[in-house]
Amino acid sequence: MPISASPQLIDHEEGHRQISEYYYETADKLAEQIASTYIGKQVEISGTDLNAESNNALQQIAAAITDEYNKQLNPAPTQLFYDSITDHGRNGADAKDSVTHALKNIPLE
Repeated sequence: MPISASPQLIDHEEGHRQISEYYYETADKLAEQIASTYIGKQVEISGTDLNAESNNALQQIAAAITDEYNKQLNPAPTQLFYDSITDHGRNGADAKDSVTHALKNIPLE
């Protein structure tokens, strides 16, 4: 935040923080839920370098878990909706009310 930021801009950016915190409140539970589908899963490894193949398989699984996590925990649409409500903090809309409205009325993708 620039030192010379207006109180209106500070309130607006605070709204973005509040939206992110809302999404990340339960992020650990989401990660656990996604990862739990991989627990006990067996993956066949073959090749001349089993260590390298094992590392490759683990990286692919980790990427799949991360992709699913990012897909399900995606505050971006709400953040964009908040910006549309507030015109990026330029229209004088109350940031707290706008956050509440964005969280309750996020358009479905």
